[in-house]
Amino acid sequence: MTVISGTGGIGKTTLSVAWLQSVRDLFSDGQLFTDLRGFSGTEPVEPDAVLTGFLRALGVGPEAIPPRIDEQAALFRSLTAGRRMIIMLDNAMSAAQVRPLLPGHGPILVVVTSRSSLPGLAIDGASYLTLGPFAEEDALDLLDRMIGTDRVSAEPDAARELAALCDGLPLALCTSASQLAARVRWPIRRIVDELSDEHRRLTTLRAEDDSVRNVFDVAYKALPPDAARMYRLLSVYPGASLPIESVAAIVGADPRSARATLDVLTEANLIEEGGDGRYRFHDLARIYSREIAQLVERHDDRDAAFRRLVDHRLAHAVAADRAVIPARWHLGGHYEETPVVEFASVEDALNALETELSDNAALIGSARAHGLHREVWQLCEAHWGLFVYRKHYAHWLATYTTGLESAAACEDPAAEALMTEGVASAHLNMRNFALAQTYAERAIVLERRAGRVVGEAAALERLGVARQGLGDPAGAVAAYRRARELHEGIGRARGVALMARHIGDALLQDGRPDEAVPALAEALAYFTAKNDDYNRARTLTALGRAHAAAGHRADADTALAEAAGLASGAGARHQEATIALARADVARDRGDARAERGHLELAAELFAALGSPELAEVRARLGPE
Repeated sequence: MTVISGTGGIGKTTLSVAWLQSVRDLFSDGQLFTDLRGFSGTEPVEPDAVLTGFLRALGVGPEAIPPRIDEQAALFRSLTAGRRMIIMLDNAMSAAQVRPLLPGHGPILVVVTSRSSLPGLAIDGASYLTLGPFAEEDALDLLDRMIGTDRVSAEPDAARELAALCDGLPLALCTSASQLAARVRWPIRRIVDELSDEHRRLTTLRAEDDSVRNVFDVAYKALPPDAARMYRLLSVYPGASLPIESVAAIVGADPRSARATLDVLTEANLIEEGGDGRYRFHDLARIYSREIAQLVERHDDRDAAFRRLVDHRLAHAVAADRAVIPARWHLGGHYEETPVVEFASVEDALNALETELSDNAALIGSARAHGLHREVWQLCEAHWGLFVYRKHYAHWLATYTTGLESAAACEDPAAEALMTEGVASAHLNMRNFALAQTYAERAIVLERRAGRVVGEAAALERLGVARQGLGDPAGAVAAYRRARELHEGIGRARGVALMARHIGDALLQDGRPDEAVPALAEALAYFTAKNDDYNRARTLTALGRAHAAAGHRADADTALAEAAGLASGAGARHQEATIALARADVARDRGDARAERGHLELAAELFAALGSPELAEVRARLGPE
């Protein structure tokens, strides 16, 4: 591991990327990159969010990513051990932020960049490289390449003065030289005079903010009015990278004209264009943009730009979420107002939400600070499908907690109940059952106050799952039965079937398999009629276990065999592994050691591919090879 440190704009990232490109052929198993946003002016990226992305890139399914950061880090180390890989951790804040992201042992090259030297990583075996300013010769060479040797040779004294005024800082040099490169009739002396007259601190202050701010001043003053306005207004964007559609929304323009103006900013090195069609602010450029916006733009204009951004991102998220679960009932008014957008598949819609998740999470926090509470909870609601399918535990809990605060500020019981249920669900998925129970009970009270029957049923379902997790299956059955009554009262047949499956599962947990079988059979009939293979497989799995517990082994074998076929056909790998484990139990109970081992080996193979925690139990049963 190498830690490359130095002041902002010194070229840490550029040097690292160039070096890694030159050696990438030596690392055949791939590359991982992340911007940790340690000095970005926004909250640094949490290690668990990065680990989720890394694990996904390594092929781990969302349902197999553990909820706890120590478990995520252990899985990441296990998956990377022995591989020939490059891992770049850019813009780190601290050793504590980096340490969970370190891979397992093997021929892996890890490069960390930071404005801090991160001495705490020495105990992890780090070597250190500190970048200093360019020497005059190097600075002049950069000017030669950017504006041409002829111009530098024609004004050697001015060129040397420019190098000195930029303090040898590559970012400052590039920003100044880009103005000259774009304006071939400008003498070097012109920009030198501007720097000298207006920013005398550049030659005396060593702090990175001061020297770079002066360079930004020069670059900003050279912008045409439309580009200058865009640069100021982009300061309202709270995320790391900007898609063109969001830029257009901020400035109130169409994407084509927004892109043309962005080209001016990229030429001035005030913003960077990424290879993915998105645009990135350098950390200091974003800070400068905020400062100049506060000086020049009216407060109302900045607020209007931010509201346009929020409305755009909310509409985009709503459209994608609606494509993920089309039949889901929604509370937010934007679901009625937003035009339907066609996605090629549910996966495409999920990918669209996932791509914007980090920035939307930051936007939710900023919107709450702006007092846009109604938009905040609706943004949270628009991410429900993503969280259900792909988890993202940290974002799930954080965003819905913020949404709950905003819903309470709106004094809207229905919205507050919806957000409370979302927090309860996050805790259920993270196996924090006691907290989940508390939030579910609060949601029930709020839903009753709001008079929303379907919401009360949903809150009762969450209460039942929490009670099962706490070892209270009888209490869970009571919650599920009340939820079933509510679904029956409003004619929601699917809700009735889901509660029947839950009731059967809880009765089985309570040691009452004979009572569980009829409930599960009822659920199975509904899901079979609706061709819902995933829920058929889940119900048949519980039904097979119930038959086995009741001593009906032939019925158990039949149910589990059918469940296995459905799960395999639906691509539900975790469910397929769960079924294999259940079939192993049935084989063990009838004394068929060979069949038991075969099912355990299949379960082990599937759990291993998913990185599931159940793998340890299965391997323990298999014993040493």
